[in-house]
Amino acid sequence: MNLCRLELMKIRLSTYLWAILGVFASLLAIGIMFLFIFQMEAGENGTSAEAELFANWNGLLALTTALAFSCFSIMSAVIASKVIISEYCGRNAVVLLSYPVSRKTMLGIKCLIVSGITTVFAFISNTLVIGIMYISAHIFEIMPQMNTEHFLSTVLISSFLMGILSSAVGIISTALGWKKRSAVTAIVCSLIMVCIFANCITVSPGNIVWVMLAMGVIFVMAANIVYRILTNGIEKMEV
Repeated sequence: MNLCRLELMKIRLSTYLWAILGVFASLLAIGIMFLFIFQMEAGENGTSAEAELFANWNGLLALTTALAFSCFSIMSAVIASKVIISEYCGRNAVVLLSYPVSRKTMLGIKCLIVSGITTVFAFISNTLVIGIMYISAHIFEIMPQMNTEHFLSTVLISSFLMGILSSAVGIISTALGWKKRSAVTAIVCSLIMVCIFANCITVSPGNIVWVMLAMGVIFVMAANIVYRILTNGIEKMEV
């Protein structure tokens, strides 16, 4: 617990809370815009093929979740770069490596904190965005089709899985950045990964939970392998 408190103090979570609030506000604004895109398309020519994702709640959930995945994956890489790359590759590395604590334990705590922060705030943000979108749709009488009986559980599960995916991307990107001893490399890697994989979330909106579950299994396995490589590398670092 003392190590966790120490790491949280070093991270200065309040700094990132403002960034998380900005991400939430941006995603919410985009989500509201999606509702009006649906209304405009439906008002002019009916629902076109291009606007199919905007015509039902599963599609809107997939779009907003994909955007949230992109934002929180990059944020996870930024936090992990600060906590891992900047410390282990910076001037204070000698002090950190001299702690009377197992290096593996120390790294595990750092990764756990980064993953926890990412997962919790990604889950809260995405759930609130969808919830406010749903309320706004009722207020403005914009009602996309509800094509599932379990929309609330779908939102909760997909938001949680999105948080796990984002944290996994952050860890993978940070390990790659550590290899190059560059925080910028980690952030660029996370950007490349979200550009490649974010669209996978919108492939099948009706099966978003299963799609994200499959992605989550693959990403967590990859993150676990990369974490082991990172651990071995840090344990071999000389003081």
